[in-house]
Amino acid sequence: MNVAMLFAGGIGSRMNSRALPKQFLEIHGKPIIIHTLERFETHPEIDAIAIAILPEYREYMEKLLKRYEIQKVRWIVDGGSTGQESRHNALRSVAADCPDDTVVLIHDGVRPLIDAQLISANIAMVHEHGSAITCTKFNETVVSSARDHIDDVIPRDNIYAAQAPQSFHLGEILALYDRAVAEDEHDTIDSCSLMHRYGHKIYRVVGPRSNIKITTAEDFYLCRTFFEIIENQQIVGM
Repeated sequence: MNVAMLFAGGIGSRMNSRALPKQFLEIHGKPIIIHTLERFETHPEIDAIAIAILPEYREYMEKLLKRYEIQKVRWIVDGGSTGQESRHNALRSVAADCPDDTVVLIHDGVRPLIDAQLISANIAMVHEHGSAITCTKFNETVVSSARDHIDDVIPRDNIYAAQAPQSFHLGEILALYDRAVAEDEHDTIDSCSLMHRYGHKIYRVVGPRSNIKITTAEDFYLCRTFFEIIENQQIVGM
C-alpha cells in the first residue's frame, strides 16, 4: 500500500497573504492544495491520502475535497504547533489503519508541481532501499558564512537541495518520530534530518527543478509561470 501524506498546516507568514493561508491561494482558478492533491489523486500507484491541516480550516478543506471530487483522502488530521508535530500526528493516524510496510510519501501541500514520474521514483526507491529523499542538484556557488564575510567556498559537485516527497516505510519512520519525542525533540526540520540524526542510511531520488515549494510571494509567481508553461506545452503538443 502507498499513502501520500500532505501537510497544509502553515499560516503563510512569509507570503503576507491577508485572507487565506498560502495553501488555499488560487493559481489558475484552483487552490494550490487542490493542484497538489490532484497529482496524487490521479496517480495509479497511490492508494490513499492523508492531510494535516489547521484545525480551523478542516471544514473548508472538506468542502474543497467535495467540490473538486478528490476521492482518495482517507484521513484529515489536525496539524500541530510545529511541522514535526503535524507529521507525527499524520503518521500515527495512518498507522492506526495500515501495516508497517506501507510506503508513505511525505509531501508539502504547497509543492504542487510534483509529477507522476517523481512519485513513481519515490515508491520504487523505497521498495528497493527503504527510503527516498527527493533532491535537486545545486547549481549555484555554495559558501559558508557565519557573519558578513565568507568563511569557505564549498565544492558543489556533490551538493543537492533536499525537497519532497520524502518517502519511507511507515513503521520505520514512525518509530523515529516516537523516539524524537521521547528524547524531548519536537521541532526537527524534516524527516530526512530525523533519519540522518539516528544513523539511518537514506537514498536520493533526483527531482526536477520545477518541484518548488511555495513559501514566498516570489515562489507563488514562479509557480504560476510553470503552470502556464505546462498549459502552453499541452496546447501546442510539445
